[in-house]
Amino acid sequence: MVVNHEGNEADGESAGGFSRRQYAQVIAGLGAAGLAGCPSEGGSTATPAGSDDGTVEPIEFDGEGSGPADSGTDTETATATDREPVVDTIAYAHANSPDVFDWNPWTPQDNTAGDLWMSDLHGLRNVHTTNLTYSGTTIPTPHKPDHEEIEIMTWIEGTDVEPPYDWYDHHDDRSTYWNGDAHDAVAREKHNHVEFFQAGNKFTESATFNQRAEDQWTLHQWTDKGTVSEQEPDPTASNILETYAGPVDGDPPLHPSFTEPYLEQYRDAGSRDRATSVTDELKSDRVSLDRIALAGGTDEYLAGSGPYRLKSMDDVGSERMILRLDPEHPNAGHTNVEKLAIYWAEGDRAQTLKTEGVLDVNVGDVSPGAALNREVLPDYMQEFTRWLRATGGDMWKLNWNNSHLQNLWVRRALIEAVDWNAVSMNGWGEGGAQPLAHDTFLLDAQSEAIFSEEFLDSLHTYSRGSNTETATEYMNRAGYTRQGGQWVDPSGNPAEIDLFATSTIPEHVQAAQTIRANLANWGFGVNLSTQGWSTWSNNLDPNGGLNYESSLYWHGDPYVFQYYHDVGAWWDETLVAGSPTAPDPFEAEPEDTVDTQGKPIVQQIPDEPGAFEAPDEAGKAPDLDGATEINLVETVNAIRQPGNSEAERQQLYRTCAKYYNFYVPHFPFHQYMQGSFGNVRDFDWPGSSARAFDYEHSFGIENVLVLGGIAQASYDTEFEPPEEG
Repeated sequence: MVVNHEGNEADGESAGGFSRRQYAQVIAGLGAAGLAGCPSEGGSTATPAGSDDGTVEPIEFDGEGSGPADSGTDTETATATDREPVVDTIAYAHANSPDVFDWNPWTPQDNTAGDLWMSDLHGLRNVHTTNLTYSGTTIPTPHKPDHEEIEIMTWIEGTDVEPPYDWYDHHDDRSTYWNGDAHDAVAREKHNHVEFFQAGNKFTESATFNQRAEDQWTLHQWTDKGTVSEQEPDPTASNILETYAGPVDGDPPLHPSFTEPYLEQYRDAGSRDRATSVTDELKSDRVSLDRIALAGGTDEYLAGSGPYRLKSMDDVGSERMILRLDPEHPNAGHTNVEKLAIYWAEGDRAQTLKTEGVLDVNVGDVSPGAALNREVLPDYMQEFTRWLRATGGDMWKLNWNNSHLQNLWVRRALIEAVDWNAVSMNGWGEGGAQPLAHDTFLLDAQSEAIFSEEFLDSLHTYSRGSNTETATEYMNRAGYTRQGGQWVDPSGNPAEIDLFATSTIPEHVQAAQTIRANLANWGFGVNLSTQGWSTWSNNLDPNGGLNYESSLYWHGDPYVFQYYHDVGAWWDETLVAGSPTAPDPFEAEPEDTVDTQGKPIVQQIPDEPGAFEAPDEAGKAPDLDGATEINLVETVNAIRQPGNSEAERQQLYRTCAKYYNFYVPHFPFHQYMQGSFGNVRDFDWPGSSARAFDYEHSFGIENVLVLGGIAQASYDTEFEPPEEG
């Protein structure tokens, strides 16, 4: 049994898995630099240096940022715990409210934000290497007076893989729901089976539910094996199966008392109409806080695991909710923080709580020019650590269903006209992000790990600074003319597009404002709209028809095949989007003409990397010289097949990179310098290079710090003043 994934594949990809939309919910309330993406369950340019003990050191930062010194805990004595800590509560914020909170992940609007903080950690992902570890991981804790190291319990304790179809997740048998019922593989299977049916698969002849609880604590899963007549087998490469196993992220399963009745109704449904009725009922069944609280609610106990429990509805207020430490939880024994306060806040409200020093742990770096800088924070709010995030960046997401964005030369022109260095600086501040050096659709961490320097150097490089001369040339080739300072298309229509950004992420708003200003000054109209989280995410959801033209959006995955994939989910952006013809537009089909964003599935790809020539007024699928026609879905699917040699896999990766480099369907523009900051007056933290800061659950290290028991309330209020900058 594999108990961790701290090893690397020979091709530069590490084993492990990153999943689902939950990271999106995590960032919803943060408004801090650093976002990342990933699909459903199932070497950076500046590589951090290794430390003497084999751990990975974060990238050092200078006086332009801030960072606490070791909190003085090395002078503490064992008698420190004889005193009362100065605080008993640690605070965090989520973009939610008790009026709309809903643990049900199948409702039309996603209001589950906060559920990961009320659940056991699924596993731990190393933020530098992306490798995974599970229950039993030990972490040095020099900042704790009574624990030299701690052992963190996670829901998953290990995995096994049996190529080319099967994998097994082994769960820690100490995990329980808050009411004491087993939080086991059986509960997970039932939750996932409801997910399978609500996705419309009850009467889909080619669909099979490929999961089974082999015993109470082991979940067996597999890819399609062709067990029904309409189903094609889906043998999968072992390195990819390893990423399916042991996901560190995903839906925390609802209690079987919620899922079992729906599962039985789906099984009994004798028609599509009846199955649809069950789905409608499921989607309207709100799992509110009073249905998970241990007292003062409905006594249903429908969800909740992990060390901090909602013991009573008396602990739920309009401003915040208090969760209380379960002394019986395995992670409770090494923390002295008795309560977790979840503040209900997003956007400006969340920003205010941070600048007032109310929130004790936060995602983000403290950088000059960023929204959160040294000047706006109290002295005791300081950066813990910072690193180049291997899986985090941002893109300008484009919808080819827009008539202007269908034109190859227009997309190229818009990218050239924008000053991407300024976009990054204005949104994330000085030192908050690093512009990408390579245009492969990957972040630089993956590009430089997978491709040779010769191949990367041969690709076309789009300007990072505004190059309006080249942009104008490209617009002319698109057939556009400039009239009175305004670009117009060949039909005489003004050139303009909509640009969305969610107000939940101030950095995206500031970046979008820069894009709009650059393009407006050049004569291309941009209608900027800032939207709340639910409105914005619904507009990006293909199930609702993709009601956007362009948007600021996160970008990043641990593994190359997750970029070069076909996923139609709103919470992840891959090279190919989903199917516009399938009931569930999650994956495209080779038979599709276009994906949900209007991008053709069959395209001509230049044979030579870096080839750039295209016909004037080139549309979605131009005829090219020196090119080969490929089916994009077949190409990304081939990456996932077993038996590929290293050379064959490399050729598939290069095909995807050449497609992106030529067509620029979207434009990823930078990679994050990720940080974490918080209260160093009332809490003791290890030094910035400590291994305790190396792990995350979904997005950001903050819930591992709290739910893993790393956080330590201080026994005095002394702290080192912040560095200037």
